Formats: sequence, structure tokens, C-alpha cells
Amino acid sequence: MKLVTKILVAVAILAIIPVAVGLFLPKERQVMRGMVIDQMYFMVLGNISNHWDEPSWRHNLDTMIQKESIDGQDCWMEYYANGDSIMLLTQTLGEFDYVRRMIQANGNELTRSITLADYNGATVVRIVEEVYEPDPLKRFTALFSDPVKKRVEQYLSDLKEKAIKQNEEMGDDDGMFGF
Repeated sequence: MKLVTKILVAVAILAIIPVAVGLFLPKERQVMRGMVIDQMYFMVLGNISNHWDEPSWRHNLDTMIQKESIDGQDCWMEYYANGDSIMLLTQTLGEFDYVRRMIQANGNELTRSITLADYNGATVVRIVEEVYEPDPLKRFTALFSDPVKKRVEQYLSDLKEKAIKQNEEMGDDDGMFGF
């Protein structure tokens, strides 16, 4: 009987520790990732802003559906292969910044900003995505396996792969259209 009690206490402690650690982690955080893509920035911006084409090059995206504009901003629904979905309100701020306000199924409104910068004929792409997670256990597990970080990294990887294919189709192996 003492052995069963010790095992139950050990299991309870192991179950409580992740929740306790998660309680001390912030509910709001940012995921920031960047990449250099060997393509002119206007081509990269064209890929980012062409929502109709996104399901053809984004591996984790199943469908994009345009909705009615909200406050003058284009509105889209992203449906992912894993069943998740996000509503996006998109706007361009200046020549190099592209902002998507994300409205999640639970009503959280977050921001994904994409900044482009020309770098010797290539484009530096930086994505900053806000994350709000009220669940302390999910905050704890995000320390080891963060689904938002994976989604942003997959987006950048897919964007780079799309640029490589476009460069090959144009016969431009160095990515700079012969300049």
C-alpha cells in the first residue's frame, strides 16, 4: 500500500510541476524569425500578398478563402492541413511592411508583421508573430515544441522554396535576374 501511495504522489508531483512552471511563464510573447531569400523584394512581396496562390506553395495551408472587407482591410480565412484556422485582416504599411491581424477561433486578436529589406539584390524577410496562451500547460510545452515557431519557420521555408522555383523558371540561377 505504501508503494502505491508513493507512486501516486510521484505522479501527482510530475503532473503539477509543468503547470506550476507554466504559471510563471508570460501569457503573451512574440515569435520572431528571419531569413534571406535570394530574390528581389518586390517578387517576395508579390508572393506574400497573393493570397490566392498561397495554398499552392505553403505545405501546411489547405485553403484560403476571401471574406468581405472589414474596416477597409482585406479579410481572409486560412485553413490549415491540421484542421486549425485563422481569420486574417491584411494591410500594407509603407513599401516594406505587411501586417496581418489574426483573429483566432477563440477570439484572440494578434498581429503577424512581415518586414522586407533589400540586401544586395536579395531580400531579408523578418516575421514577428504575437502569441497569447492562457493555458499554463501549453505555455510549458511550448518551451520544448512551439507550434507557432514551427508554423513561422515553415512559412519562411515555403517562401524560400517558392522563390527558388520562380528563379529556376526564369532561368535565373543566381536569383538576381542577370544584374
